[in-house]
Amino acid sequence: MSEALQRAAAATPAADCHGLLCGLICASGFADPKLWVGELFEDFDPRDLPQAEAFRLLQGLYEDTLARLNSPQLDFELLLPEPGCSLRERTESLGAWCSGFLSGLGMGGLPGRAQLPEEVAELLDDLGQIARVDFELDDPSEEDQVAFEEVVEYIRVGTLLIHEELQPAVPPQLLS
Repeated sequence: MSEALQRAAAATPAADCHGLLCGLICASGFADPKLWVGELFEDFDPRDLPQAEAFRLLQGLYEDTLARLNSPQLDFELLLPEPGCSLRERTESLGAWCSGFLSGLGMGGLPGRAQLPEEVAELLDDLGQIARVDFELDDPSEEDQVAFEEVVEYIRVGTLLIHEELQPAVPPQLLS
């Protein structure tokens, strides 16, 4: 995904793109391509092969994300660099994911803070803090790696909670 976005001269990195899509889905239940394409590509041209390829991959990512956010298996995951990448790179990507998520929520029509459940408002505050992360460790320890994974899990579960609160599942109607 990252390589395709770079070839397409996308304005945002992969983690930020995924966060944006997740935020749109959580706020409005779906992500209208007219909204996110304009946000991710300055001058999108479907005839431009690298942009068309990036759009196709993003559309697949969107469909997979939508399914996972609505899955009873709770198998939603954040799109971040692999564990083999440096903790600095992974932390910067996590901050970009959170920033994209918050932008997507805003673009998708997030209700005002007063209309949000307290848990959701607190999560959004936390995500705002994480979006401004500044990594300063030269030689991260195993404890730093574990702490990073705990924050990723907190965000993953928090995203599922936000989605559930803003897009509650409608129980099936029984025929009488």
